[in-house]
Amino acid sequence: MGRPIAKNLAEAGFEVRAWNRTPGKAPEGVVECANPREAAQGARIVVTMLADDAAVQAVVLGEDGLLKGMRDGAVHVGMSTISTQLSQRLYDAHKAARQQFVAAPVFGRPEAAEARKLWIAPGGDETAVAACQPLFAAIGQGTFPAGSAPQASLAKLCGNFIIASLIEMFGETFALAEKAGMDSARLAETLCAILFAGAPVPSGYAARIAAGQFEPAGFSMPLGHKDVSLALKTAEELRVPMPLATLLKNHLLESLAKGRESWDFAGLSAVVRESAGLPPRR
Repeated sequence: MGRPIAKNLAEAGFEVRAWNRTPGKAPEGVVECANPREAAQGARIVVTMLADDAAVQAVVLGEDGLLKGMRDGAVHVGMSTISTQLSQRLYDAHKAARQQFVAAPVFGRPEAAEARKLWIAPGGDETAVAACQPLFAAIGQGTFPAGSAPQASLAKLCGNFIIASLIEMFGETFALAEKAGMDSARLAETLCAILFAGAPVPSGYAARIAAGQFEPAGFSMPLGHKDVSLALKTAEELRVPMPLATLLKNHLLESLAKGRESWDFAGLSAVVRESAGLPPRR
């Protein structure tokens, strides 16, 4: 996700410097740096797009982290899907350093990032969010302000919980249909047109699940497990029962136990298929 975002920012006229844990991946027009601190030096806005809390903490708060390279008043735009706890910690750390933090998680798979079609849910101080609008316009198709930084991070976790729930629902539906001898792909098209008005997220996942198309992954199974787990962590702190999320976490864990790390999030549906006596993929 980070590479197409950097590419689109460069093509939109931004001066972009980047650091990646794997050297040599900077797109054309982007200057590659030796570490996050170097990439952040002198910048007005610094963007991170990383896999999980551990990666974000290392890149932001580490010895050569971007926190030490950012100038006074600069804004860190965190586009990763992270815990609400880390989101608050980053907000506090940047504030103490006379900087600003905006949590701006994105909705959209890699192809949406390539096409500048991401949806962005920014949260943080209003002035900092406003300063980021030209950047958001260069990579996305719309923004939905989500309150504070932790609230923005929670908005993304809620969204991914809904997607996981859709996957479970479609998995059960198509397992039932297939055992009755029905065409799952045709049923997916029919139900999405009637019930979801052809909306891209449910339609895309329904088609993928009906076809058993789980590789290559656009959003991998370990990331799905991480996000559902983070949602449950926040729910426990707030004392909100989420029985469906607990079921989803168990099905994701079962998928990982079966060695499906390389599968797409949609492959969660295979657990239900197997319970119904069907092969994991159609």
